[in-house]
Amino acid sequence: MKNNVNDLYLINSYKEVGDQTWKNNDFIESSLKISKGFFTEESLLLRKPKPKKLDVYALLSGVSFPVELTEKLSNIQKSIDIILGDCLHYWVAPLNFGMEYAVFKWPGDNWDESWLPLILKEIDLIDKSPFQLNIHGIQINSDGCVLAKGYDETGMIFKIREHLQSNLEFLPKKQSGWAHIPMGRILEPLGTSKFLELKNLINELDNFLICSAKVNSVKLIHETRWYMEERSTLSTFNF
Repeated sequence: MKNNVNDLYLINSYKEVGDQTWKNNDFIESSLKISKGFFTEESLLLRKPKPKKLDVYALLSGVSFPVELTEKLSNIQKSIDIILGDCLHYWVAPLNFGMEYAVFKWPGDNWDESWLPLILKEIDLIDKSPFQLNIHGIQINSDGCVLAKGYDETGMIFKIREHLQSNLEFLPKKQSGWAHIPMGRILEPLGTSKFLELKNLINELDNFLICSAKVNSVKLIHETRWYMEERSTLSTFNF
């Protein structure tokens, strides 16, 4: 990485959150409740986690990414899977991998159909150009969230995000500041031995560029089940 301003921000921000996980000897049940909240109660009881229905409008890249990236991240899911064994967990389907720029409506928020043409107009106005999304490392947060740490040397992700924040007054205050790809959720403690094994794997994966993909489009998505299991693409902007 070139360690520009954006990269330095991401390095420090990822680290601040990710390091909290390994201060303990295992996942803490109370923290994992956050992750369990994304899935139906019945599916958790059956130990076959199924994401809940929802109503979200968001701007993303991916869904799906180029084959090389999806295969690399899928293989990492499999490596983690070996450690997790029968521990309750959920993996995002590789074709559903996405990187979020902005959310226009969160679950529970109101939605006004008149916002849609305003969103499309502002996305169209942004001077967008292709960039390389570089994945340096995998992070596991204390709530069990597993993610690929993305970096964009050109700052295009931040440029798009900042334009939307500056020009859409109805944009929710809650927004991601990262460039990550959600990969899954660990939903119960592992035991200290497996937890240490997982920590060692994550440390190994942090030392090199895992994969890189050229991003040349963004998609306005209406998501109706978490982790893109049910969605529709409202518009695609190529650049």
